[in-house]
Amino acid sequence: MESLIPDILFTLLGHKSEVLKCIVENDSMFSDDESIIVNSGDRQLLTFFLNLAEEYQKLNTILVSYNRLESIYKESNVSKRGMYFEAFVDGTIIALQSYRKCVTDIEKDLLNNKDNKCLLTEILRKVEQHKPLIVSINNILEQIELSQLHGGQILNLIYEVVTMTFMDDKVQLSLIFKQCLQVLISQLNTFFARGVIFDPHKELFIEPEYSRNTKEFKQFTLLPSLMPSFVPISTASKITRIGDVIKSLQHSHDQLSYINYKDISIELYGQKRDQLFADLLNLENLPMFTKNEFVEVIDKFYNVVDEYMLKASFLNDSISYHMKLVRDFYLLGNGEFYMHFLKKMCSLSLKSEHSLRAIKVAFINTAKDVKIHKSVYNAFSFSSYDNEKNDETTWIKLKVTIETKWPLQFIFTKSVQKNYSKLFTFLSRIKRVQTNLHEIWIEQKSKPYKLNGHTDQLKTKLTFLIDTLYSYLQLDVIEDECFLLLEKLSNASDFQSIKHIHDKFQTNIMRDSFLFMEDVYLGFNRILDMCENYCRYITDITASLNPQYKQCYDELNLLFTKKPNQLVTLLNTIQEIEVTPKPNQFIVRLNYNSWFLQAISIDS
Repeated sequence: MESLIPDILFTLLGHKSEVLKCIVENDSMFSDDESIIVNSGDRQLLTFFLNLAEEYQKLNTILVSYNRLESIYKESNVSKRGMYFEAFVDGTIIALQSYRKCVTDIEKDLLNNKDNKCLLTEILRKVEQHKPLIVSINNILEQIELSQLHGGQILNLIYEVVTMTFMDDKVQLSLIFKQCLQVLISQLNTFFARGVIFDPHKELFIEPEYSRNTKEFKQFTLLPSLMPSFVPISTASKITRIGDVIKSLQHSHDQLSYINYKDISIELYGQKRDQLFADLLNLENLPMFTKNEFVEVIDKFYNVVDEYMLKASFLNDSISYHMKLVRDFYLLGNGEFYMHFLKKMCSLSLKSEHSLRAIKVAFINTAKDVKIHKSVYNAFSFSSYDNEKNDETTWIKLKVTIETKWPLQFIFTKSVQKNYSKLFTFLSRIKRVQTNLHEIWIEQKSKPYKLNGHTDQLKTKLTFLIDTLYSYLQLDVIEDECFLLLEKLSNASDFQSIKHIHDKFQTNIMRDSFLFMEDVYLGFNRILDMCENYCRYITDITASLNPQYKQCYDELNLLFTKKPNQLVTLLNTIQEIEVTPKPNQFIVRLNYNSWFLQAISIDS
């Protein structure tokens, strides 16, 4: 048996030996060879050696060359051969160094001590210690092959194997994991410095999203299928947010460039930059990598970025200035401006179409009339939600956009500005109807003849209803929320708090303005429709001949007189709202001294 030891060692290093195979299979070719006398016990030992050698040979084809890739990845998935698999191969070579050293040490001992006999059982004992590691690596390789794993999926598989493995193999398998982790750390290192993803094989769980039309960068998005289990969704979202901040900051420095790879890490991270990146790179060198340590490092980056954005938000009272623009223009806080602006606009009917150019001209001219600075009115632009290229739009489809300074675009997002546009169109319609009703009252007072009693009562009720609605929205809702907003902003400790405070502010206003209650919202818009037609009917002599306006006038009468009363039904719906007490304040204002509801019931 001693004559077979060179063959055994040769086989253990990944080479095939037909001699050993034939002996184990009891081939007659070797049964008569007197130099090779093998009993059943020796044959069993040789079987153990061959089993171990076969496990190692599966890996050896990869360690020697990357030809194995052709069988692992199908023709259609050639592009999936990436950096993480290469790192897996490199890590495997490092992890198996102890096994190869064990075999070569045995060989050296035999060469240096030719007189000492080496028992096969002793050799087997030494090399069998490495078998669990080799089997584990082969199992990983088989899962990669069967499931066609790619990129972050490979990293995740190795991480889960390492975390579930006993200490004997954990250290060696961690060497493979560290090699794959280095790829991720390298990608994050570039990402956190320049906002760039080096990912030629699409292996990272983050990808950039671009606008279809302009190819302009929009944001970074997550690919959950490539996300390792040690990266929670919240942490992954923080990583993408950091990338979005870097890209937006680069773009704010160079407005003409859509693709900017400038390193802004010194500006963004300041004096903490070197320590942050050192902590990131140190994740590769941890004795035992854990999820908590990874999350902690990402949180450090995120907190520094958040702190920088917080300072930028309050620089030159930027957030206060933008909220004043929101209050004055989106929420009609600048009464003088809107009194003139709405007079320049004709009808704000939902059905009437308006020229965007006419709206812009009226907006700019009004701003100039009331001495508003150019930088203020230039911050607003108008378009249509139906078709941004079309110059015609209905008032309810009007899109009002405000230009923001960095980093406030993360607060005043497209969805946020869409909500403000909806508030603007609703409030401006109410204000316009209120103005028209008051103008009718002034005009009628100046004329020698009076309206008939019924028409005058109808106008009085409409005016009171619209006045009360607008007062409720401006005083009870908007003013209260603005006061709370400014108070909370002064105590904000981070940028996300500012965003949360603002989002809550907008949500509360929309909720208490009935925009989330479709029946109530549509009901008020229907009343506004009828009020607009009523104003035309009263002021335009020819309108009284139009059956459409006459029908609307009759509908208004029914609104107050028909049983069951539509208006009372609407008010009852508001009274039943339990989410917030604010809407009840509208009922209290409307039914002050019980006059309004009593007037309706008398008419009914």
